[in-house]
Amino acid sequence: MLWLCIALPQLSLEALRSEDSDVPLVVTACEGSARWIVCGNPAALDARLKPDMNYTVALALCPTVQKLERSAAAETAALARLAAWAYQFSSTVIAGEIPVDFRLARSCALWLEIGGSLKLFGGFRNFIAALEHELKLLHYSYQLGIGPTLEGAALLARGEIRVVMPSIAALQLRIRNLPIALLALEPEIAGALHTAGVRTIGLLLELPRAAVSKRFGVQLGNFLDRLIGAAADPRPVFRLPHRYDARFDFEFEVKSTEALLFPLRRMLHEFAGFLRARDTGVQRFTLTFAHRGATSTPLDVGLSLADRDANRFLTLVREQLEHFELPAPTIGLGLTADQFAMPAALQADLAQGGLQQSEELAHTIDRLAARLGTQHVHGLRQVADHRPEASWAATPLPNPGGNLQFPERPLWLLQEPKPLQLSVMPQIVAGPERIEGGWWDTGDVQRDYYVVHLSNGSSLWVYQDLGEHGGWYLHGFWS
Repeated sequence: MLWLCIALPQLSLEALRSEDSDVPLVVTACEGSARWIVCGNPAALDARLKPDMNYTVALALCPTVQKLERSAAAETAALARLAAWAYQFSSTVIAGEIPVDFRLARSCALWLEIGGSLKLFGGFRNFIAALEHELKLLHYSYQLGIGPTLEGAALLARGEIRVVMPSIAALQLRIRNLPIALLALEPEIAGALHTAGVRTIGLLLELPRAAVSKRFGVQLGNFLDRLIGAAADPRPVFRLPHRYDARFDFEFEVKSTEALLFPLRRMLHEFAGFLRARDTGVQRFTLTFAHRGATSTPLDVGLSLADRDANRFLTLVREQLEHFELPAPTIGLGLTADQFAMPAALQADLAQGGLQQSEELAHTIDRLAARLGTQHVHGLRQVADHRPEASWAATPLPNPGGNLQFPERPLWLLQEPKPLQLSVMPQIVAGPERIEGGWWDTGDVQRDYYVVHLSNGSSLWVYQDLGEHGGWYLHGFWS
């Protein structure tokens, strides 16, 4: 097997906040009566605020620093969303455990078995390019490592060694001179090894395994065996859920809908990855805005055609948010979907690209419905009636009737025909078309319809009433 590890050193921060800030920001955790820094944004690193630094010292160095409290629940939720997203690249995905010890929080990782996926993506380079393209859209900080064991791939990722190690022998040779600080060891064990003079992984691996286990515990011996493939490393494999249910909790209140677009963009790209992993699409999903001390606010997003394009999802959400009033500041976002449908084929018609045009038309209709409200945008359905004003009816979107075969009719049909006062009959270019009907509902009509041209170039649809009223009437305008 060949494992790719996605190390997530900033997950503690990025699980709480998806956009960057110019203000120094750190995630902290308490141990005893002291508060320590778990990780920080680039502005915090520029201010010399480093992981494992006492927060009191950090305040002395940078009084303007802002802090967030570490949330293991938020990290777990973020890792689950990432695992569902990663399933599009491999059918074997393993989500690492979220460490309880804040000093190990930067070792969070996700593994993908990629040996069976490389051919599907057209080789190793194409696979990595596709993976990194999608990862960058999520705005997670990441490091990649590829090796024959889970712990070996994670070690290469933390060491930022972007070289494929296809065999155990190649892995052992490459990691010999790496410092033991790169191993995901308990801080007490790492400290004891450092005190004993064991500074490199090669030296640690050369020590008698029985002596290592006796002095530092069986866990260290087992860990080293898993690292070099001397022992199996069974871990639960992630399975895609049948229902998508993701949540993003903030450690602060968001008061503007514009600020919600940053986490929404990430959630929608994660959702699109889940849909690609299931090889399906969605016509409807629900966003939920959580508030402190108030009932959550749902927002239903519907599409005319099943889709899985994150950018289209975001466009529709933005349109709706422009006219959406939240009753209170938002402290969390949820995204749920439980009904899926196959999306339209992605390749266009070889002759005229008709499918692409249909998809663009459906997206335009969805944007209109999001901007104007679904109650103001309708589809059409046919009614079995020859009278033009009674031959159609509005229907909610999406239109269940499929392709409608209406007779040739004007684009603009008047709601009520208007009498014409004619001194000279305009030029008739088509007709007559006789229409009779309506005797069954006391709306009996007998008409001869004509297409006429006016001197200004416009075309009208007129008819002569053959019934008791007589006369000529205007009923529509041709485009």
